[in-house]
Amino acid sequence: MKAVIDSNIIFSAIISGKQFYIDIIQSNEFYTPDIVFIELEKYETRIIEKSRLPIEDFRKFVKMLFEEIVVIPKMAISKENWQKAYNLCKDVDEKDTPFIALSLELSMLVWTNDKSLTDGLKAKDFNQFISTEQLMSTE
Repeated sequence: MKAVIDSNIIFSAIISGKQFYIDIIQSNEFYTPDIVFIELEKYETRIIEKSRLPIEDFRKFVKMLFEEIVVIPKMAISKENWQKAYNLCKDVDEKDTPFIALSLELSMLVWTNDKSLTDGLKAKDFNQFISTEQLMSTE
């Protein structure tokens, strides 16, 4: 399966250090917008503090994760899809616009566990989501 991976999944994977995230990511094809690096940098200290891994294992895990995820620059997303995503997200969670825009651009589902995002966008007839539980059941 090909899908866009939301930053909340990437954060959860890094913080937990759980192998099942690597297994899911290695057995599928995931894309994420480059904004994820800004978010990671912003929360780096908190992520490292919450991680259950020793620092060397933590670094290896992050490298392994990003060897498998294709990062797409914002400039590769059309203005039309960006605007459409913004209109969907602006009153739900504007920060998710890049992930929804990439999903629209690539015609892919978004892997997220963000219930407020999925509920908010489903109410607007955007149903392009897949959860961790759904991905685990397809393994």
